[in-house]
Order: sequence, then C-alpha cells, then structure tokens
Amino acid sequence: MRKERIKEIERLRGLAFLAVVLQHSIAHYSVAPGMTMSDGVWMAVLLMASKFAVPVFIFITGMVLFYNDSGELNYRTFITRRLSVIFVPFALWTIIHVIVNQSIQFDSADGWMKLGGMLVTGKASSHLWYIIMLFQLYLLYPVIRSVIRRIVARFTHRVNIGLLFAAGIAFIILTDNIPHITRFMGELHLPVWSDLFTTYADRNSLYFSFYFVLGAAAGLNPEMWSKWISRARPVYWTVFFFLFGFLLMEGIQEVWRGEGLRITFYSLSLLKPVMAVFLISSILAMYDAAGWICRYGGSRINSVLSNLGLYSFGAYLMHLLTLRISYMVDENMLISAPSWVRIFSSWIISAVLAYYGTRIISLIPFGKWLTGVSVRKKKTERPGKETTVSA
Repeated sequence: MRKERIKEIERLRGLAFLAVVLQHSIAHYSVAPGMTMSDGVWMAVLLMASKFAVPVFIFITGMVLFYNDSGELNYRTFITRRLSVIFVPFALWTIIHVIVNQSIQFDSADGWMKLGGMLVTGKASSHLWYIIMLFQLYLLYPVIRSVIRRIVARFTHRVNIGLLFAAGIAFIILTDNIPHITRFMGELHLPVWSDLFTTYADRNSLYFSFYFVLGAAAGLNPEMWSKWISRARPVYWTVFFFLFGFLLMEGIQEVWRGEGLRITFYSLSLLKPVMAVFLISSILAMYDAAGWICRYGGSRINSVLSNLGLYSFGAYLMHLLTLRISYMVDENMLISAPSWVRIFSSWIISAVLAYYGTRIISLIPFGKWLTGVSVRKKKTERPGKETTVSA
C-alpha cells in the first residue's frame, strides 16, 4: 500500500529546483562583461541564499527512499527502475548537451569513447555531475539500508539520535580532511578509485553522504522528525543565520580581493567543514520553511511549488539549455539593466521554460525517457494521480 505523500517534501523539491536555477544564473553573470565588485556582493548574497539546493535534493532522496521502504528490497528491481527513470534521461540529455555544445565529433572512435566517458563522469554539462553522485548512492543503497536499519533496531531512540549527531561530527571532520585524502589517494594511483578521490572528488558520494543519512533518519520516523524540527527551531535557525553571515563575508572578501578582474566564489565551495555545518542547518531550516509554506503559504504558492517539485527532475536536466534562451532575451532587451534585474529575469525565464518543457515532453509517447515522469497514465488511474520518480 502506497504511503501518504509528505507535503513538505513536495514543496521542498520545488524550492530546491528554483535554487539550482538561480545558482547557475549567478554563475553566468559572475563572468559577464561589465560586472563590478558591488554586483559581486549582490551575487554573493543570492548564492548563499540558494546554497541549500544540492544537499536538500540529497536529503529528499534519502527521506523518500526510507519512508517508502516496505521492509523488503529486490535490488534488481530497484536498480532497474532507477536506470529507466534516472540514468536513461541523464544519458539522453548528455547526448543533447553534447550536440548543442558541439563538444564531440561522432565520426571517430575517439568521439564515441569521449561520450562514454561523459556518461560515466557527467562531464557533458556543469550540472550533470549531480546525477553521477546520486547514482552512487543508489548503487550502495542495500549496504546503507542494511547498516542503518540494524542500528535503528538495535539501539534506543535516544542512542540513535546520539549516533546521528556523531555521524554528523564525523562528516564535518571528513570534509576538513578532503585535501589529505585527495593527496593520499592520488599517490596510490589506483584505477578508478584514485580518480574518484582526486579528479572527480566533487562528485564522490562519500562527501555528500551525511545529507542522505539525515534524510534516512527523517524517513524512518517522520512524526518524530517533525516534532524535532519544531523543538530545535531556535538552535538550527541561529546556526543558519550566523554561518550565512560568516560565509557571506568570506565570499564578499573574495570578490574584493579579485580587484574587479573576475568575480569568483571558490571560498563558498560545498566541500568545506564550515560549509558542511551551514548546509546541515540549511536542510533543517528549509524543511521548516516548507512546513510553514504548507500551513500558511496559500493555495497558489503551494500549488506552484508542488508542481515544480513534481517535474523538477526533468526540468533540472533541461535548465542549462533554457538558461541559454534567457541569455538571448538578456542580450537583446536587458543588456543595460542592473545586474539584479538581469539575474532574476534569467532565473525566472529559465525556470518557467524548463518546467513547461518538462510537462509538455512528459505528455508525448516515451516522454518519460527524457523527463523521468509520465502523466499519460492518468486516464487509467484514479483522477489526479501522476506517476513520477520520487527518489
């Protein structure tokens, strides 16, 4: 029997998708001609406000998987489904991005080998790394599931909370030692493994694993999670705002040190201990915000975010291309407008086009192979039900 949907998750997906599109819009304008240091400060604020996107998506995956876990796992069925609704759309969009970017010549064996490499590494476009990282978690899910379920069954609730807190501390320590791990693994020269910890460290699921574990904890006991979110509100919101300000100042100082030559935000990398603490607090804060939206946001906002969340996977795969369309609008109509106007215009245009593009594609035959979502079964299922990839 299918469990009741968690409303906060539906809204949270929509918020995370909007945040991802905003981040990539900022990335484009940070290197656009004519941007000043004051523009860089404004971009740093927006970037910090949208940093929660990737950790929240990972958290959602962990929460939904464990929430829907019926106690039995057929690994072959599990992976086959993820291949069809996640990897196949990723592979098809990889090919689309390669064609649009003209980054591969298909008339040679080297070109096809390069495409194969992109399908393994997610290098075809700057946002596809996430799918490669996520699929590692799917491949490891039986192991992660077994360990977590055994721990939960063996210890009391209070001990499990302590272990979750300890896992968070260990994760923060891990992020602080990434440079040492990179150096050590690089010196070993192990096929695949050394690359995963060096060249492709930014998509190594180990460095994002705690967000998934936190989601698992929430999914195993959503009622207790909601109570904890309410009780701990003063703590995590305080941490969130404090580290928001602290990291924002680091980002602004980086802009100032650039002396107007180029706006960069390397200091705001995801793989840093302080950033890890901030992102953990961001997950809690954004979940709380999603709950507030569910209760007080009104039917229109809730409907918009819920629909964005439903089509977020396909829209995520598509949005780098719709951003290109928004840049054309910018260059023809907004080139002399303030930077914040250009960024927000690009953000909204891209998000809207990606959302409606995904909806339209999902309606056509075999559209789910591009979007991971299908609405063509609505005629044979109960009214209002749509089939989608939930985790």
